Amino acid sequence: MQSAQSCQQPSYWETHKFTILRNAVYIVVILALIIIPTFKIAKIDLAHNEAWIFGEKVSVEDGLAPVIFAAGFFAILVIVMNLVNGRVFCGWICPGGFVAELQENLRRKFLGVRSSSGQKILYWVITLIISILFTLLFFNWVTDLRVFFYYTNPTFAGMWFTFLATLGIVYFELFIGKRWCRTFCPTGIYQKITPYHHKFKPTMKPQFNLKDCGHCRECIKNCPMALDPRRMAYINDFYKGIQACIVCGNCVDTCRQVRLPECKEELMTWVQELPPRDPSFISGKTH
Repeated sequence: MQSAQSCQQPSYWETHKFTILRNAVYIVVILALIIIPTFKIAKIDLAHNEAWIFGEKVSVEDGLAPVIFAAGFFAILVIVMNLVNGRVFCGWICPGGFVAELQENLRRKFLGVRSSSGQKILYWVITLIISILFTLLFFNWVTDLRVFFYYTNPTFAGMWFTFLATLGIVYFELFIGKRWCRTFCPTGIYQKITPYHHKFKPTMKPQFNLKDCGHCRECIKNCPMALDPRRMAYINDFYKGIQACIVCGNCVDTCRQVRLPECKEELMTWVQELPPRDPSFISGKTH
């Protein structure tokens, strides 16, 4: 086998393909959530009892139609995606999941075992700033954000109360990072308990076994849902099995990042039919 030095190194695309694609989709979704109400393609302003559709002012009742349509569309999208390939919505579309994943990286950086008080305070402050921005992102759909600065508006107090209540929930979501997606998210819980099917499942290639990994465990460390991607597809469990998988592809990317630079074939892949495995593999035993 070639040495790592003489091995042709993989491109960034080869080792980060799913990460790049997911982030691109996430960013497009978030941009859409910003652009649509800001340019009044669909916008409701409860503070002034106004609404717009494609820039034309309409009644609030008429303005609710596209919002209700969008909510219904996303609800159907979640159902269909879950039926076809599990929690794809969580791993590729949900803006909350994207922000929670970024927040998880901040947690690892600032809330480690050896983190100083200053780092912890910085984490709390950054989390608060991100929470405010994320909450405003959705309030921009239902009101003119300037209402928060005009105490003479009849909805001023109500808007502030609703905003602060929502901010508290968002802050909790972001503060705990991906644990929100794993444990508390209503959409995630719904997808776990309703019918689902994974047309494509991440697992180890049939010719490899757990002992071929050695002590790497990078796919486990980088799984946003705290799963063991090598064998989770064989486990029927809400928290440790494929029901919890968000089909993000991090495990495949991570395996390539570790193996390909060393001129080794990656162990993780996508399959439609799971290769037969003995009980020791499913239980996590290497021998």
